[in-house]
Amino acid sequence: MANYDQWKEVFDNHADRARVCDESKTTVGKVDDTNCIVMLYDVDMQGMQELMGSEFMITISKEMQIVNEEMHSFTPLQQ
Repeated sequence: MANYDQWKEVFDNHADRARVCDESKTTVGKVDDTNCIVMLYDVDMQGMQELMGSEFMITISKEMQIVNEEMHSFTPLQQ
């Protein structure tokens, strides 16, 4: 992203994300001024795919120069 602080403000105010994950567990870790790590929990993957393909996300990604270089999905360990 071009600027973490500007991105974080948009991220924090993006209410639609709560439709596809448990927002009470969302974690963001700033790496530096242009990189961060975002962890989302209990994600509805189909809903997330739709959200990521929305006009809002496409536009904001271009404007803020957001590049998702890696995405990982984890499942809980079986006990």
